[in-house]
Amino acid sequence: MKFTAISIAVLHVWHFLRKFLLVMKLTSLLLIISLVQVGARGYSQITLKERNASFEKVLSSIEKQSGYVFLYDEEQLELGKISIEVNNASIKETLEKCFKGLPVAYQIVDKNITLKRKGQSLVKSLEKLLALPINVTGRVVDSAGRPLPGITVKLKGSKRVSITNANGDFSMPNVEDDGTLVFSAIGMAEWEEKINGRNVINITLIEKSVSLEATVVTGIFERKANSYTGSTLTVRNADLRKVGNANLFQALKNISPSLFVDNFSMGSNPNTLPDMQLRGTSTFPSGVDAAGLKGNYLKSPNEPLFILDGFETTAERIFDLDINRIELVTILKDAASKAIYGSRAANGVIVIETKKLASSKALVSYNASVDIELPDLSSYNLTNALEKLEAERIDGMYNSTTPENLVSLQQLYNARKKTALEGLDTYWLAKPLQDGVGQKHTLTVELGGNQDLNVVGDVSYRDVRGVMIGSGRKNVSGNVSASYRVKNLLFRNIISATNNNNSESPYGTFSEYAMMNPYWRAENADGSIPLYAEVGPTGALYTNPLYNSTTKTRITSNYFNFTDNFYLEWTIIPGLKATTRAGIDVKRSGADEFYPASHTKFAVGAYTTESYKQRRGSYQVNNGKSSYVSGDFNINYSKEIGRNFYFANGGFNMSERRYNEVIHLVEGFSSDRMDNIMFGRAYALDSRPTGLDGINRDIGFLGAFSYMYDNRFLTDLTVRTSASSQFGADRRWATFWSFGLGWNLHREKFLHNADFLKQLKIRGSVGSTGNQNFPTNASVATYAYYLESLYQGFPGSYLLNMANPDLQWESKFDYNAGLDAIVGGLSLKFDYYQSYTENLVTDITTSNSTGFILVKDNLGKVKNTGIELYGSWRALSKGRNFLSLNFGLETNRNKIVSLSDAMKSYNARMDQIAANQSTNTPVKKYQDGMSMNAIWAVPSLGIDPATGNEIYVKRDGSTTFIWDANDMVVAGNSNPDYQGTLGFTAEYKGIGLSVTGRYLGGGQMYNQTLVDKVENVDMLYNVDSRVLSGRWLEPGQNALFKRLGNYSADLDGDGSVETSLPAKTRATSRFVQNRNELNVAAVNLYYLFDQKVSKQLGFQRLKLGFNMNEIATFSSIRIERGTLYPFARTMSFSLSATFK
Repeated sequence: MKFTAISIAVLHVWHFLRKFLLVMKLTSLLLIISLVQVGARGYSQITLKERNASFEKVLSSIEKQSGYVFLYDEEQLELGKISIEVNNASIKETLEKCFKGLPVAYQIVDKNITLKRKGQSLVKSLEKLLALPINVTGRVVDSAGRPLPGITVKLKGSKRVSITNANGDFSMPNVEDDGTLVFSAIGMAEWEEKINGRNVINITLIEKSVSLEATVVTGIFERKANSYTGSTLTVRNADLRKVGNANLFQALKNISPSLFVDNFSMGSNPNTLPDMQLRGTSTFPSGVDAAGLKGNYLKSPNEPLFILDGFETTAERIFDLDINRIELVTILKDAASKAIYGSRAANGVIVIETKKLASSKALVSYNASVDIELPDLSSYNLTNALEKLEAERIDGMYNSTTPENLVSLQQLYNARKKTALEGLDTYWLAKPLQDGVGQKHTLTVELGGNQDLNVVGDVSYRDVRGVMIGSGRKNVSGNVSASYRVKNLLFRNIISATNNNNSESPYGTFSEYAMMNPYWRAENADGSIPLYAEVGPTGALYTNPLYNSTTKTRITSNYFNFTDNFYLEWTIIPGLKATTRAGIDVKRSGADEFYPASHTKFAVGAYTTESYKQRRGSYQVNNGKSSYVSGDFNINYSKEIGRNFYFANGGFNMSERRYNEVIHLVEGFSSDRMDNIMFGRAYALDSRPTGLDGINRDIGFLGAFSYMYDNRFLTDLTVRTSASSQFGADRRWATFWSFGLGWNLHREKFLHNADFLKQLKIRGSVGSTGNQNFPTNASVATYAYYLESLYQGFPGSYLLNMANPDLQWESKFDYNAGLDAIVGGLSLKFDYYQSYTENLVTDITTSNSTGFILVKDNLGKVKNTGIELYGSWRALSKGRNFLSLNFGLETNRNKIVSLSDAMKSYNARMDQIAANQSTNTPVKKYQDGMSMNAIWAVPSLGIDPATGNEIYVKRDGSTTFIWDANDMVVAGNSNPDYQGTLGFTAEYKGIGLSVTGRYLGGGQMYNQTLVDKVENVDMLYNVDSRVLSGRWLEPGQNALFKRLGNYSADLDGDGSVETSLPAKTRATSRFVQNRNELNVAAVNLYYLFDQKVSKQLGFQRLKLGFNMNEIATFSSIRIERGTLYPFARTMSFSLSATFK
């Protein structure tokens, strides 16, 4: 101890002498300056050209050319890079140009040039040099004044560190009086404090807000991005709003297009949920008959998991979530990132975090938009009135072998042509359409300012008007988020309520209007709408779908969703935190589908007979309910010890989901005014109440560990074990895991001087996850009742579903290798992945002796391989003005590695369906080595000019005119080889512009439009204009399409032929076409008012915006898009304002 005291005393003396000598030198210089007071004149001629050179290099060059010497304090003048260009300039001109815009003052005395920072006197410099080391003590508390133990206190620029004790106190002896202390801890915002000669320094640290770039939000815990080995994609609200203003799915489609599967039938229907998959198709379709179900209680087998504010939710809830509420979205893709969700994460995880309190003061924000939907009919190529008549004439519709019929048909042709020449050319496609004008409003109130209690509440209203008249979707929602802190405990509660009402168009489906002949009248001369568009010469009735708009047809549905999510977080000590969460999600749904007796569906066919007239009119009612109760407990610890950083998390979770939906279908409504189900005559013929219900219980345990050394070497390990009532009694439990490694190369010494390289991280992971998006009763024996008869007053029961105690989880094994880099203004994220899905759950055939045809079982393995590349280049950046270019590329190829022999019977059934002469669409088949998206068809050499028959190629290479299901091969793959996005974002003086495009290529598509509207065309209705020139008519004609005849069929299976039916084109490679597309997907234009202008107008922030989506599509395939509901271009004019 004595030796230490003496050493310190000697150190103080030496420090004083060293500084005293420096003071003497500066004092002498000061005296010279005060006595001489001479302004130097520079006659030296200096020529200098430097670009982004160091401060020292520029001064050294001036000294060499001029003979002057610079005197300055290096610590005061850390100025970075300097650019200068002078030619034969004086010393004064050179200095003025060198220091222009810099905080540097200079004074020239003889051949000495003294530099100092502007505003600092030499006296202060002397005081600084005379200063002696001091001892600093203090206390660190949180925002509520509570002591914070375990806080790291570091002297900046040195290795000296102190840790606060249990009372939050720290001590730092022998430090420079002008030094800087850095206070840091996990979960707290880092703080730097200048000492400024003080011996006592007390600090208040605040909780760290989520940094979107530096933090990965997983929904269970948060991780530093620089220590994370998982593959994720994080998108901020501002980026979402640039590519879509309607909902999250519209925006994500323009960020990660491979996430969504095309829906060519439902188009822009505001009530249709998108079909989604992440990193390719991994499993078979569910096989569940969802006909008549409207509650959206079932999940698609390939659908990713959705996590909203830490709790599992449904795609429907996210679809209706106000995009203004979203703070950020994180997509978890590989095993290292998604394994924390184990049994539910095989299809990927999408984590959504809503906005939290953004200010310590009370704020009111208002967001509004006017949304316009414009029908897009550019993919339709139907004939006009004269073209349709010519197509009918060429087809022979007006020819007959009997004179009487010939005269009648010619009269019909002449009458139709006369009206067409007089100008009748009904554009039926426009009849059910409108320019839908909707609106959206969101009001948010933030009540901050209290250190212990913070509240955020919002109310939103959205009215979406679809392009088909009468279709729309309305949402009213309210949310309240409150957080309260008591000492080391943080309570948080989020309550949400959403009421939804939606309606389908009473005009019917769009395909009904696409069928109508243009020479038929939609309306009478007096404006009334006839029931029949035409009555044929033989009495054939052609109903007018527009007539349904005059009836009381009603197709509506609704739901009410209430959620209450509670969080409790206990900070035991800094770095050690326990969290428990409990949530309840309750939903009630209903639907009404009423077709009055006057509807056109009851104006033809059997309903025109006397025995069926009393059955006209139908009413279907759906009533559903669901509940989801979940809870979990997690405790995690993070600690930084020297160069070592540790993170560990352990926890468990439990949940129960119940759902039920009942369907009642009643018929027999004698009047349109009887629009209530209670007025129905009876249940529909041969029907009774139907529906579905299910229950699923889960329990799981989670362990996660992460280690980082020196901010360079990273590792992650996750283990989760789960049990579910959904699977067989012998296979309830399963274990899932992941392991990841990473290396921050940019932290290595050999790259320290690479100023252009801000980040270079390589990472890799491997692991397994599970999938349970299947019916809850698939593995257990279920029973039904005989309702037609009773035995001693009781109904009998029978086995409805065969039990399978060995049915287990689908498991997905993922490999992923990736790279994250920031080089100058270029940001890159690259991933290569391989995944193997095993134990696929599907229906397989079983022995007839069991009494069942199908049973759920596990079979097969599917492989998905692909790459993902996302890039952004900040081409220009100056203040608020910038130009950024964006690019994305995603590929995926899947292959069936192995399948059970049980699939042979499934493929045989598909062959039978394909061989049926009434089948005109390809069937799905699965075979080892092939893609799950394979298009199966018989190879074709085209149409024989001599006979008009199609020439098929058999498996042995020979040709034939006979189509055979055994000759079907893989003729294409509907999954594109590549797809992605490209675009730019720019802002200049508050005016911003963003343009985004989507592209895809390398895949194929079966052109069903050519099949249905050209080759298999029914000439009684409208057709594609290509029918005029493409169909074979006579020997010697080279044609793309053939003419078809009729075939006889035994419809009831009694062995006798009842009717002759038109033959259909069965799956052929002629209609498999390469698909390459470019879509102008989104344009966003905005103006952000200057802050001064905003305040003058009474706002804290004011922004105007314009969005347009799905502007144009350029495709190598001419195919009708939106057959049941048309596609639409959307426009949105928005206003965002914030008040204090």
